[in-house]
Amino acid sequence: STASLDNLSDADSNIDEDGVVATFFNTLDRNVRVFKTHPMTGEQIQLSHNISPGRNGRLLVNHDDVLVAYDRLGNAVKKFRVAAEESVDFEI
Repeated sequence: STASLDNLSDADSNIDEDGVVATFFNTLDRNVRVFKTHPMTGEQIQLSHNISPGRNGRLLVNHDDVLVAYDRLGNAVKKFRVAAEESVDFEI
């Protein structure tokens, strides 16, 4: 599971202790939200609130997570796979 860096709690205890800090830079002209695709069920799990145009959002994720950025209309705008071990930057 994954959690926002601003909202870590004991409920997020199944995050890898050595999680990956992922920073998402929104270069689009509209808000986006980042979701994780559950590896077993394919369920989309929302990880972020809206990331405004020109802003960035930081999330704590796991190595090999598959992440998808969606716009406010629910259109998938970009898909990412976390290959880094410590930190990674993604441009949307």
